[in-house]
Amino acid sequence: MMKMTLRNLWIPLCALLLLNACKKDNTLQLNAVALTLTLQNPAELTEAKLSEVKVTFKEINSGKVTVSTEVKDQKMNISLSEGSYDVSLEGTVEYKLNGETKRRKVGGLKQGLVLTGTQHVENLAMFTVLEGKGFVIQEIFFTGTQTAQNKPYTGDKYFVIFNNSAETLYADGLVIAQSDFLTTMKRAYTPDVMSQAVAVGAVIRIPGSGKDHPVLPGKSIVIADDGINHKEFNPVSVDLTKADFEIFTPNREDVDNPQVKNMENVYSRMVFHDRGFSSYVLAHFPDGTDDFLLNQKYDYSYSLLVNGVVYPMDQEEYKIPNSWIIDAVNLSVQSEFQWIVTDPSLDMGWTFCGKIASDKTRYGKSVRRKVLSTTPEGRVILKDTNNSSLDFDAEAKPSLM
Repeated sequence: MMKMTLRNLWIPLCALLLLNACKKDNTLQLNAVALTLTLQNPAELTEAKLSEVKVTFKEINSGKVTVSTEVKDQKMNISLSEGSYDVSLEGTVEYKLNGETKRRKVGGLKQGLVLTGTQHVENLAMFTVLEGKGFVIQEIFFTGTQTAQNKPYTGDKYFVIFNNSAETLYADGLVIAQSDFLTTMKRAYTPDVMSQAVAVGAVIRIPGSGKDHPVLPGKSIVIADDGINHKEFNPVSVDLTKADFEIFTPNREDVDNPQVKNMENVYSRMVFHDRGFSSYVLAHFPDGTDDFLLNQKYDYSYSLLVNGVVYPMDQEEYKIPNSWIIDAVNLSVQSEFQWIVTDPSLDMGWTFCGKIASDKTRYGKSVRRKVLSTTPEGRVILKDTNNSSLDFDAEAKPSLM
């Protein structure tokens, strides 16, 4: 017979206490909050009637997703557990124009909605969604590759711009800009212009006099970081000698292939963030680059917190009005995402390569826009709902590899 000792008694006692603790934890439930969500029509469609609506509530900490389609008189009543939520809406509105019934898609987004207590009342402003029928960003290869020695290889990154329309478009003057703000670092910037413009830290532009660079329907152009055959230096990389344009910055350690046309450097130097902390927009400057540089300066301030000490910061950059932007793609990292850095009317989602900040599996992956349909003639139409979370395949295989 086993001799009973204090130690022998202590082991099963600990197990019992742990079991009871687990049972107690499992019975804990968060309080339910009765949320009344009022859906506000777009400002230009105040008399519109909402239909086919779906509202998604994603609890930020747990990742739990709740979807509701029950709306009455522009109000949604739903019970949710206490927490912090990202709320997104997809729907359709009907309205009258010159006596004729029209339909428009609408969206809505509210990030970081905190629900506590027993009741909460909130408004969600909707905006019209203009589905792209012109140029769209088809692919961004921003991660680069790795060498056989597991070292990052740079210079082989690229954009693919696609003509999503049924007519020939000209790429002359098309602008690509990199966001100044990061999707992984949310700050209170003053003045806050996000509802009117996107703050940008680097801007490049396709040269041309207007009709030098035609792009046929369903066709694309490639803009390379360095338009060389990178396979010669890294066998797992990509050959970009056939790129339509390359990004070249004079007076720096940059490669210039004279066989590939250079992009115009409008502002600063564009350097791809290889973890995807930056976002990108596609735009046209209606009055040219000189007008942009003269009239779109953006001076802002914010508070920088370091070791408990607040430092007031001032910065000078540029901004691109939302009305000039024809496409936007927010990028981030799953574990680090804090906010999108465009107005949700431009992009109400985000896509990624890498699930953690320094995810080594991100190399050799890109984000690629999904195919929506193919016409009887064989022309591909890409998905463009102004929601990068839905429109893009994350962590995709680069198309040029």
